[in-house]
Amino acid sequence: MRTSEFRGILPMALSAVLLTASAACGQMASGGADDAAAAAASITPENLRMQLGVIADDSMRGRNTPSPELTETARYIADQFRQFGLEPGAGDDFIQLYPMTRIGPAAADRQEFRISGPDGDVALAYGTDYFVQATGSTAEADGPLVVAGDASDMPDAAGRVAVLRVTTANIRQVFGGRLREAMQAAKPAGLVIVMDLPEAQFDRFRGFLGGERVVYGDLESDGVPVVFVAQTSLPAGLAAQVTEGALEGDWRARLVTNAEISEEHAPNTIGVLRGSDPQLRDEYVLITAHMDHVGVGRAVDGDSIYNGADDDGSGTVTVVELARAFASLSTPPRRSIIFMTVSGEEKGLLGSRYYAENPTYPLENTVADLNMDMVGRNWSDTIVAIGKEESTLGDEVERISAEHPELDMAVIDDIWPEESFYTRSDHYNFARRGVPILFFFNGTHDQYHQPGDEVDLIDFEKMARIGRLVFYLGLDIANADERPAWDPDAYEKVVETPRS
Repeated sequence: MRTSEFRGILPMALSAVLLTASAACGQMASGGADDAAAAAASITPENLRMQLGVIADDSMRGRNTPSPELTETARYIADQFRQFGLEPGAGDDFIQLYPMTRIGPAAADRQEFRISGPDGDVALAYGTDYFVQATGSTAEADGPLVVAGDASDMPDAAGRVAVLRVTTANIRQVFGGRLREAMQAAKPAGLVIVMDLPEAQFDRFRGFLGGERVVYGDLESDGVPVVFVAQTSLPAGLAAQVTEGALEGDWRARLVTNAEISEEHAPNTIGVLRGSDPQLRDEYVLITAHMDHVGVGRAVDGDSIYNGADDDGSGTVTVVELARAFASLSTPPRRSIIFMTVSGEEKGLLGSRYYAENPTYPLENTVADLNMDMVGRNWSDTIVAIGKEESTLGDEVERISAEHPELDMAVIDDIWPEESFYTRSDHYNFARRGVPILFFFNGTHDQYHQPGDEVDLIDFEKMARIGRLVFYLGLDIANADERPAWDPDAYEKVVETPRS
């Protein structure tokens, strides 16, 4: 069953099961001496599996931002928060909507890429020879070609169309942020990115660079058309000269790109457990994960739905189960706890950026963010906590791990600094604004951003132990007399907007 009716029945049935379990847990916790242990024990592999079976089912179609299925996921999580007895965290609701712009290439007859030179006049075919990355409603350029040496050393190209060759050796440099900076400095009339790559790799780039995307904030409408062309589609003489890095003869290009643009909204889901201490309840511990994935895309082995069970269904359902565990305590912790599942992470950390710029609870009173993004795969006894060295949270999580050997969960530093994972998940938007963070992450795998990231590959027993680790850590932070403290050097390096 993969129908909308099934999507409605399954969440209702699961909610009933989990609500019953939650009530039983609450009775056990309030009646037992070890309240915290009972609450932690309620984070079970079975509950995590049931929760993930809802949001990572094919019926959710990969939870793309924005999409009806993402909205359904947000509503499902809101229903869970409501049943646990949390307060709405977005005014009088659990769902915070934020604006975005959906932008995608217009039809083929509204795109043009024409080259003229010693080999004659050639019109290239949109969708096969080249694709465009839509940056505004209409962008147009007509001028001589000039070769750009690399993305960080583009010549003055005012009035000309810059040509940049991409190979497997310089992909990371070109798409690592330097290209836009170089274009702003060189001011070309247009840009032709020549993809000297295997056909399959060109097709992958066409899928995620040449398709629809969403933008939060100002639209990139600088009027510069950008086209990506396969090197094999260029006139032979031009292709050879681009490879050599110098053009001879009068080569010119005409570029016209058009986009379809619409205004959209996407959800964050926010629930709050109000703290019990009159002096500390207006301080907050934030627990986050992103509930979106990349939707439906290129089929692999007949499967085109990118379910994102690990990325980041695993973190999302762990946040939900943490909310249920904290809500089952007979006495809430001293500080309040915000449970938030954001969207738009895969589009550029959009939902967390919106909350960080429009918080419903003051960021200056938010003492920590514990973010989980991909916590269901790889090692069974180890989790990376990125950001450990930045604040006292690092020592705190190591102490919690040592105090709970039954969790069998070693907490280690970032072992992939060259991948810049620190800037690639939602905690980053809070760290930049002065909130101490820990980012729990098990690393990528062969199914990362592939249709194969499925529920049946998840290690739910490991997820439960990570959930309990974060529970004990969050409880410790929420009950401590002092809030976590930044390392001064890290604060100076990371924080862009000092706390007032």
